[in-house]
Amino acid sequence: MKRAPGLLLTALVFTSGCAPAPPPARAANDAPPAPSAPPDDLLVLADLRVLRQDEPYLVLYRNGLLVQRGEVLGTLHSDGTFVDLGGTLVITMNADGTVPISVGTLVLDEAGVATMRSPDRPPQRMHFDAVGHIVGTERDFHVEGMTLATRRTAMFVFLLPDLLLDARPPRIQ
Repeated sequence: MKRAPGLLLTALVFTSGCAPAPPPARAANDAPPAPSAPPDDLLVLADLRVLRQDEPYLVLYRNGLLVQRGEVLGTLHSDGTFVDLGGTLVITMNADGTVPISVGTLVLDEAGVATMRSPDRPPQRMHFDAVGHIVGTERDFHVEGMTLATRRTAMFVFLLPDLLLDARPPRIQ
């Protein structure tokens, strides 16, 4: 007569009055993820709207969907990864807030300050003023729905359309 192993184990636990053995200790080759792996909560996803001169420009939904002027661009994940709609283009923010780009490195701190570092130019900075306007751009942009916890996310969302253009290969004509 065959017996289900789960039922036998359950019967042994209940009749002997002891709990199952604890899980085995982590093996030496089961090391934790490398420090460069982005944490699960690098970005806080929320409903954010970026407005250009009071007109809707970008919308981030709390599920990570990013829309620019009615067109879905892709999905932003809380680990700092953005994947375009086709699933072919990925932009990743590292755990330290850096994003590698073709001309250098973009650094986004938790306060939403973006610094573009390039070997042949002085650093360029953008940040939010007290009411959510983006300081350091040529046009009037501001973000609605932003909190202290979502400032880095808001700046990353604002820069993503340009990052996508930078990451795409040039078109052959």
